[in-house]
Amino acid sequence: MSLLYFSNTRERKDFGKPVVFHDSKNLLLQSFPAEPTGSESEKQWVQKRYSTIEIDCTPEYAQHTADTGNLVQKPEGCLFVNGAWPKKIKGGEVTERQRYLQRLMADKSYGDQVKKICETAGTSIKQNNTINLYEQYFNDGGFFPVEDTTMSTDTICVLKDPSDEKRHANSLCWHPDGSGKIAISYSVMQFQKMSDATPVKSYIWDIRHPNEPDFEITPQSPLCCLQFNPKTHDHLAGGMYNGVVGFWDIRKESSRPVSSSNIEFSHRDPVFDMRYVSSRSGTECVSVSTDGQLLWWDTRKLEKPIDKFTITNEDKEILGITSLEYLTEGGPTKYLVGTEQGFPVLVERKAKKDQPSEKKIKAIFNQGHGGHFSASRAIKRNPVHTSFFCTVGDWCTKIWSEENLKSPIMITSYSKAYLSSTCWSTIRPGVFFTGKTDGTMDIWDIYSKQSEAVFSVKLSESPITNMVAHKSGTMLAVGAEDGVTSIVSLSKGLSTIQRDEKDVVLEIFEREKKRESKLDKMRIIERKAREREAKKKLRASKPKAAEDNGEAAKEKSIKVADEHWEDMLKMLQARAERAEKKAAN
Repeated sequence: MSLLYFSNTRERKDFGKPVVFHDSKNLLLQSFPAEPTGSESEKQWVQKRYSTIEIDCTPEYAQHTADTGNLVQKPEGCLFVNGAWPKKIKGGEVTERQRYLQRLMADKSYGDQVKKICETAGTSIKQNNTINLYEQYFNDGGFFPVEDTTMSTDTICVLKDPSDEKRHANSLCWHPDGSGKIAISYSVMQFQKMSDATPVKSYIWDIRHPNEPDFEITPQSPLCCLQFNPKTHDHLAGGMYNGVVGFWDIRKESSRPVSSSNIEFSHRDPVFDMRYVSSRSGTECVSVSTDGQLLWWDTRKLEKPIDKFTITNEDKEILGITSLEYLTEGGPTKYLVGTEQGFPVLVERKAKKDQPSEKKIKAIFNQGHGGHFSASRAIKRNPVHTSFFCTVGDWCTKIWSEENLKSPIMITSYSKAYLSSTCWSTIRPGVFFTGKTDGTMDIWDIYSKQSEAVFSVKLSESPITNMVAHKSGTMLAVGAEDGVTSIVSLSKGLSTIQRDEKDVVLEIFEREKKRESKLDKMRIIERKAREREAKKKLRASKPKAAEDNGEAAKEKSIKVADEHWEDMLKMLQARAERAEKKAAN
């Protein structure tokens, strides 16, 4: 048998103050004078045998740690096929069962036992006739379990940035297989707040082992966003602070990127967001930045983008992009982007074989109530009703419909703190989460209440930067500016779909969409009426202007005639004076 050894090392400063022993003089604590044998004072004391006492003032430390396994419970049932027969009787043999029953019936006590059983059965039958325990009250499809509507959250674990310098947890992405792994990118997005000594590493964590990262990613520049490939789960693509896009393969066990884009053909600003898009090869992705460009890449040839498009408004001014949303269920050719001006833009790209792709701006949602007063910090599609999406910016969240509407259909109440992030629940279509700059997370449930948040919880002292819901809908990852990512578990009231919730939420969205469309028509009618009134006022003011012009011309002509008359009088007077002078001479 081999011996097991365990070594524990500590620094000298953790040993504590050293113990120093020295000789000292005898110290008399108490003295009892000798008493004669048999005296009364001797009877007060009891002679005690010698005993050994161990005294240890040093603290105790455990030398071994054990991680106990999870207790897995599952229900088990029991099925009786042949009944409870004695061991001697084989339940499968019909002849043996009949012989056993004949012996029981031939017994003298058989009648008494049957009589007692009949009395008990009769009592139960009378009770059942009084109250029908098996009556079916609901005939509309069966029984429904009681819905747990309690809403609460609990922090499972906290993932802290290992670097000494504080960095923001900018981007969060769960592993596509639904496991507990999550990719987190760290950087400082504030202008000129990042030094040359700022670490560039990002990490992949496993929430089952939150003390240290599971995989390390080392890019050229700090990562601003990071995404898993939904088809090939070992592939990652990330956008960097210098505008370069990188590609990693976890199977190669190397923290360096497999390939990176050429900085000459990359973004001119930091890459704010990126997504893998639907393609035959499963290797194409799109990235956005505040330089107004959407760049499409193929991770197999990452040197140059395979396609690009610049977003501009009607005046040909470039619109900076701060957020991106792409969902295959919402349309494989549709890209929703949030702009620095606060309103979302819908871009459509149709790829063609052996021809340049067709790209255009399908809609700019900046009419009616318009966008946010600040940049659109996040934009997310509803995972169930994909034609509806929400954006956050300034102090509120706005829900939009992409079907021929340019104004939001729903607006939440204004908050005291700025909103910085949002995401929808992957299970419940009426639940979405919002993060604030004061570290508070609000949970909204359109199914039950639209006027205010149904639950709020303080998760961090720093502003929340990003949040993403788990595939199962029972967990939520929330990142903050201090580099801490909180993994929050959601109660059944938030992670279990309610009865008819999909239909009810869709009816609410359609109702608000119809209401907003009517308001848009009313606004158009009012605008046309104001234009007609302005034209009438302009027409009415034209004759007055003509009259005023005629009077001014008359006054001007009279003034000119008066000036000519005065000049003529002066000239005649001068002639008369000269004639008088000649006559006098």
